[in-house]
Amino acid sequence: MNSREYEIMFRREDSYWWYRGMRAIARTLSPGTFARPAGARALDAGCGTGRNLVDLAAGGPAVGVDLSLRALGFARRRGAAPLVCASVEALPFRASTFRAALSRDVLYMVPDDARAAREIARVLGPGGELLVSSPAFESLRGAHDAAVGTLRRYRTGELEILLRRAGLVAGRSTYANFFLALPIYFLRRWSRARTADRPREEASSDFSLAPSSFEGILSFFLSFESALVERGVRLPFGVTAFVLASKPAQRAAAGAVGAAGTSVAGK
Repeated sequence: MNSREYEIMFRREDSYWWYRGMRAIARTLSPGTFARPAGARALDAGCGTGRNLVDLAAGGPAVGVDLSLRALGFARRRGAAPLVCASVEALPFRASTFRAALSRDVLYMVPDDARAAREIARVLGPGGELLVSSPAFESLRGAHDAAVGTLRRYRTGELEILLRRAGLVAGRSTYANFFLALPIYFLRRWSRARTADRPREEASSDFSLAPSSFEGILSFFLSFESALVERGVRLPFGVTAFVLASKPAQRAAAGAVGAAGTSVAGK
């Protein structure tokens, strides 16, 4: 990610319509991740500048991990939870350390996403939940992707396969930014064409494409989507993909070991 993007994120994460809407949808999909039993630890795998970690820490002990020292510097200013500088491809924790995990918009920029998924599964305890989100659909690429270092975009089905191969059980999934997907598609195509010849270091994110006068309207759409997801609706298309997965309980995991002779937890 371009280093200046971390500062932009830090300044905008509390109030920007997209961040607020995505946090609301995340809470709706996995309330147990944010309101855990007493003492249950949570991991923010790829915490960035730490805004999602604030929400995790409000529900109990939490730890944030990120490979970028610049991002962790901003996260430290929030003071929400302990921070660790490490890659999600090699997490410095024992197996089954956490009751819940969050990895918001991280796997799409990790070189080995399969290894990262296995690592998160390894440190997640039996019965624990993992909520993952990622930019969706390659057709929605734009200048924003160059600015933040996008390596790939996922469909929900691709994320589900990735998590299953890591030893997790995929549960609910949905897209977000469904109602705004079409205008965002055209804006992304325009921004991609406009910046095609520029070096990656000069690419900028989408913040400038949403003037503050429109933020109330844009927030309404995401609030409405959050309400739909709360009622069990699965949005069929959108700019962001969400998947909720869980680690099999010990009894189920033991049965899987007996049948297949392998176990992610036994790594």
